[in-house]
Amino acid sequence: MLKIRYVQRVRRGDGRTDLYFRKGDVRRGPLKAQDGTFELEAEVQAILAEMNQAAAAAEPVVGTVGGALKKYNRSSEFITLEPSTQRDYQYKINELAADCGDVLLEHVTYDWLKALQDAWAPRGHKATNDLMQVLRNALKPYLKSGRVKGHPFASIDKLQPPANKGEAHLAWTDAEVESAIAIALETKQPGLARAIALGRWGGFRRGGICRIPLHARIIGEDEAGRSHRRLFWTTPKRGVQCDKREDQRLTALIDRTPNQALTIAYNKYGQPWKERALNQAFDRIIARMQLVGQGRPDLDIHGLRHARGMELAHAGASEFQIMAQLEHSTPYTARIYIRQANRTTGADDAQTKVDTMVKRKADRKGP
Repeated sequence: MLKIRYVQRVRRGDGRTDLYFRKGDVRRGPLKAQDGTFELEAEVQAILAEMNQAAAAAEPVVGTVGGALKKYNRSSEFITLEPSTQRDYQYKINELAADCGDVLLEHVTYDWLKALQDAWAPRGHKATNDLMQVLRNALKPYLKSGRVKGHPFASIDKLQPPANKGEAHLAWTDAEVESAIAIALETKQPGLARAIALGRWGGFRRGGICRIPLHARIIGEDEAGRSHRRLFWTTPKRGVQCDKREDQRLTALIDRTPNQALTIAYNKYGQPWKERALNQAFDRIIARMQLVGQGRPDLDIHGLRHARGMELAHAGASEFQIMAQLEHSTPYTARIYIRQANRTTGADDAQTKVDTMVKRKADRKGP
């Protein structure tokens, strides 16, 4: 009797045995041929050939954008991304595969990319720019090898936000931070108060707020041998080393709230925050602030990090110092904070000059 793979035998109550094909998620049967016969083997091989044909049809063709996307999906660059970034990129990879997966690599030109950008524009400037970035990442090996001719991405400018669109993440005022922390403590959510403090006085992103462990708080010494609290950790999004003295305001908030989890911040159940749940908790806090006129409607969690960046810039911190404090991997964002701080300072200096001029005029007129 032939031994044939992928055949499952199911014995019935009447003594009859039915044969079924089973491989992965594929289920077929009952099969027509008799057990252990060449006819049964041929029937199984026909099913396997049909499965292979379907898989080949679904497989992106080599030399196409779809093939490049699938290869990028399996690359070391992709699999070493932060899990939340991987999920976000995977959505975009699927979207790109549906939009342009069949396009040959030879047809990837500036004109084609520009037309693609124009077609995506109604989805919004951020969605369009993100899709273009993932596509660029996937095609990078083919740009280097010359399979994609020239440098078509080099001339594609980022899609700019509408002229009437405000700041993406409003920097929180000190009064708004105090109000949010007060509400968190009043509603018996000390772990949420800590999350607010980590964003504002630690400058952490949402992922960092959710994950930074208690053991990241260590005791260090300055050059004079005086001990102080430090935050020593590797950030989850970009793997940048965090090694900085803890802000005294953050220390004070942590010292007056209990440790209830292995992370510094935690939810009302004493468990580490999930990013989505933390967003929802912030939405509730902000809504409550608005009810009493203590918060603007466009606030979000990332605005706490912006407030920290602006504070550093106003304090005179250099690009490198802001990068070190906020765990940036490039100086680009630090320069934005410095420009914004200089603009504010410049506006205030200009007003001081106007005030001085007005006073001089009044003095010349006399009583």
